[in-house]
Amino acid sequence: MLHIEAKIQVKPDLVEAFLTEVDLVIQGSLREPGNHGYELVRSVNNTSTFYLLEKWADETAIQSHNATAHYKRFKNNVPEFLAAPIEVALLKS
Repeated sequence: MLHIEAKIQVKPDLVEAFLTEVDLVIQGSLREPGNHGYELVRSVNNTSTFYLLEKWADETAIQSHNATAHYKRFKNNVPEFLAAPIEVALLKS
């Protein structure tokens, strides 16, 4: 099982718009083969910092995810919301 943790720092005035955008990629991702979880959580100390916590069966599932329309849309649209570059960690259980 592979896990992805993506730290996303959102401009405070764009949090609500970001939540709408990220929901589209979450809903699409949860329906993908090889996906075992795709969750957005919010920092307690900084309410404009979020983490996407993803669980994938393997590298092939991640590559398939990266080719989907919902992921490509999110990747294209998310930069306008960012207060800092996204930090991504790939983890293995």
